Amino acid sequence: MTLTAPGKALRAVFESEETALVPFGSLPIHSAMAQHAGFGAFQLSGGMSAWWQGISDVGWLTLTEVVDHAKRTARAADIPIYCDADTGFGAPINVQRTVAEFINAGVGGIHIEDQREPKKSGGVAGIELVSDAEAIGRLNAAGDARDKLDEDFVIVARTDGYGAAGGGVDEAIRRAQLYKAETGADVIFFEGMHTWEQAELALKETPGPAYAVSVGMIGRRTVAEMTALGQAIQPVPFVLPGIHEVWRLLADVKESGEATPFAAYLDRMGADAGTHYDVGWGAMFGRPSTDYVRETEEKYLPQSAQRDYDNHAHVEEHY
Repeated sequence: MTLTAPGKALRAVFESEETALVPFGSLPIHSAMAQHAGFGAFQLSGGMSAWWQGISDVGWLTLTEVVDHAKRTARAADIPIYCDADTGFGAPINVQRTVAEFINAGVGGIHIEDQREPKKSGGVAGIELVSDAEAIGRLNAAGDARDKLDEDFVIVARTDGYGAAGGGVDEAIRRAQLYKAETGADVIFFEGMHTWEQAELALKETPGPAYAVSVGMIGRRTVAEMTALGQAIQPVPFVLPGIHEVWRLLADVKESGEATPFAAYLDRMGADAGTHYDVGWGAMFGRPSTDYVRETEEKYLPQSAQRDYDNHAHVEEHY
């Protein structure tokens, strides 16, 4: 458990001398997993969070919906949470409320993009950018709110200059340099670049901290190599199997017309027993823990009201 304020802890991750691997997911249990695995921060994805709720990543979710989800995610772990805040959800006054709401939610920092509303998911067709002046205004509104409420809260300026209509590496770099010079943004985030060669050029031309992201780039460079390039963090979308493997099991059940694929999966779970892959049914990631509940009952309830924890069937013995 960390006693460091979320913003200060997240800022230390971005300012580390070595590229930090940051698990990237969509649910409170994912932030708990990241902490249990020993990582120093967790990134709450905007797109994945929307998809896991059955909603497209098209800017349809409201600020309050996104913040409520972020609050639950932050409560599930003690490591700092870094969140996607889309375009800031409106005019400068809305951007300032966005910063305030995320701070109040216990989040360590957010990124704000320079897309025109309604935004598009990063890297897809149809992305358009706001003017330089509007992007600068968004970021400065966010920075002023940060400075008033929590100076450690991290503001990341995301540019979609690479993937926008008429954009490219040069436009992304131009925007990044502009945001560094004209705003109080703490970090630059290049979205959607296709190669590490493009990222290397962008990072070289941009005062740090900065980082570039594309799914196809993840895992193609070592931490030492990324550190040498100036990559501040490397988000890792470890929850992707939560879509693909779940779909595989569901499709297998439908194709077979039987529940037997589920039994086979339980057998594979059982094979992990006693190893570091063993999480049972996942209860270990919940709060409060079952051990804590038992301890509080023993501490505060009279003996006559306490439950019998020693004479019950252990459900996990069945797999």
